[in-house]
Amino acid sequence: MAVLRTVIIGSQRKAEIFQHLLAGFPEFEFNGFYDPDDAANASVLGELIYSLELCEQGDVFIFDRHLKYLDFGLIENLVKMGKHILFDGFMIQDAHFVNRISQIQNEARTCFQIANVLHNKPLFTTANQFIRRPRFIKIEKNCNAPKPGDFDKWLFHNLAQELDIVFRIAESGIRRITARPLFLFGNSPDLLNIHIEFDNDSICHISAGRAVESGLHKLRVFQQDRLFHLDFSDNQLVELRPVNPSDQLSILSDEEPYGVHEFIEINRPIMPFDMWKMEFRNLYENIQKKLTPVSGLQQMEAVSHATSEIIDKVLRKYAEV
Repeated sequence: MAVLRTVIIGSQRKAEIFQHLLAGFPEFEFNGFYDPDDAANASVLGELIYSLELCEQGDVFIFDRHLKYLDFGLIENLVKMGKHILFDGFMIQDAHFVNRISQIQNEARTCFQIANVLHNKPLFTTANQFIRRPRFIKIEKNCNAPKPGDFDKWLFHNLAQELDIVFRIAESGIRRITARPLFLFGNSPDLLNIHIEFDNDSICHISAGRAVESGLHKLRVFQQDRLFHLDFSDNQLVELRPVNPSDQLSILSDEEPYGVHEFIEINRPIMPFDMWKMEFRNLYENIQKKLTPVSGLQQMEAVSHATSEIIDKVLRKYAEV
């Protein structure tokens, strides 16, 4: 069994956490960490020193999501040199760079896996067994308002994972995206409304910001015969079925009582599993068998393209954002 030397790109504290997670996997050998945010590792021009030397220190490189400085040159060198990469979440917002790395990765035939996203977690993996051909998708998420000039980073940080889920369950090309911020309490947008129409006529509506009820983080999926409520805050999955199967599900408002439409409510149990154990197990199998990760560059590129379009639409009309 080949042992893969593993290097953590992140702080010492995060390296210790990943070292602990990797301890149960003899396939991975912890080989140190490198912190790009440490000023001692940067030249006077702000570029990482020892970048090429670092590439020789491992076979697998894990990038922590809390990095403030993500060096594109280092990532490109790692992929070119045939290294395998695990990202802790969606971390690259530049769609053009993701596309470029994807082309290099396809030639190098390495693994580039995205871990720790909503799509891979127990709540959604459970719900995904039942979701079929959704007609309407609604997301509500409470989050802080973006700081002036940080709208692009705010959008990617808060909605990348939700957009990823939407694109995968819609299973269709995008026909049109519209986006509008609402200024309710001050000069910063307090609510962002995003409306997505797909080629298969399904629709998604997203509301995110501090104007959403505190702590709320929900995904609702409406399909012809069922309605699913995914509560990410409370880790709950509820399925609603009409008592009369011939009834079509209407798009219910929060104030509209379910009893009027005679729904049967089913609380679906969540299948528990250790997410990081699954990620590392899948990573090793993907590397050894040259398999495509469940979440990888293709998904990150789709999210990056969508966020770029939303940002462009918003900034064209609302320069103050």
